[in-house]
Amino acid sequence: MPTYREMEIIQRGIEDGDTSMADAELVEKFISWIPSYNCESAAEGYFSFLSSIAKYKPSLIESLLKKAIEPVYYLGYENSEEILNWAAYFAKALNAMYTPSELGKVWLCEELPNYKEYIAKCLIEYMTE
Repeated sequence: MPTYREMEIIQRGIEDGDTSMADAELVEKFISWIPSYNCESAAEGYFSFLSSIAKYKPSLIESLLKKAIEPVYYLGYENSEEILNWAAYFAKALNAMYTPSELGKVWLCEELPNYKEYIAKCLIEYMTE
């Protein structure tokens, strides 16, 4: 299981143009990472990482987003509109345990809404598990 520091190094590397990590390995590390055992902090950790690398790894967004919305769902957000509102609030939060990069904040507010249907699909999967 990767640590926060390892995930931070991966994130910074991607932002700096490092393409040495295979996409499958990145997805595996993200899915096995536990940013926190508290749902709110876990959601912040996942969305912070995802939003910060989304510009650089757009082909991985859906794979990472499915994991990122899981703790938000467990917080009681049960539709895509609520999750998008949570993400927009998180992008502006000043006291979060994890904070997205400036590009990540823009992605959360402007690009994440493009995944509204995909989020709804993932939520249906979580509700039927």
